[in-house]
Amino acid sequence: MKCPHLYEARKTVSITDWIAETTRDAKSRTLSGAPGYAAVARRTYAASPAEVWAAVTTPEGIAQWFLPVSGDLRQGGTFQLEGHAGGDILECAPLRRLHLTWVFGDAPANEVVVTLSPAGDGQTTLELEHAAPVEGDEVPGFVLAVGAGWDPALVALGQLLAGDAPDKQWWFESEEARLFTRESVRAWADVLNHHQIANPAAVAKDADETLAFYLGE
Repeated sequence: MKCPHLYEARKTVSITDWIAETTRDAKSRTLSGAPGYAAVARRTYAASPAEVWAAVTTPEGIAQWFLPVSGDLRQGGTFQLEGHAGGDILECAPLRRLHLTWVFGDAPANEVVVTLSPAGDGQTTLELEHAAPVEGDEVPGFVLAVGAGWDPALVALGQLLAGDAPDKQWWFESEEARLFTRESVRAWADVLNHHQIANPAAVAKDADETLAFYLGE
């Protein structure tokens, strides 16, 4: 199915392509000595590491593809996303790696690690790992929720790097965005089933609940 390009009406882009351009994975991870799990997303952008780094670490860049951010944005500092998560900046290795704690409400602290690597031909691969201290039955719901949450943000980042101004309203109002969300949740469910992290019935139930949350159903 074709849908209007996010930011240029004369272009079209396939939802299927948007989904396929992100590689997804899930893996066990230890956080501060406690067992946990991580959702991992990788996407390659037609931009240099310096361009991608600026987009994901400066207030001006982050606000365009994600949310406004404030704080002492340096290693050892803190950050706060408007109406969303905040936390500590544990590591900030320019052009290579960003490691944050990710605290939202009363939930236990999560961790987010962003790693950049050159991909040839002036491109850059971004890997985003979002981990939480979850085990057992909590894992599928966590992976589905954070995976489907990051997917549209990573698409918007790509459009920003291509020189477009992200239209965030599109993601809340268009039927194409709802389709993207459905396909995103399905793709993360496929990851869970591939790794046999939970039985398929449990994954399907959590996928339905995740979809209902994001679509407001």
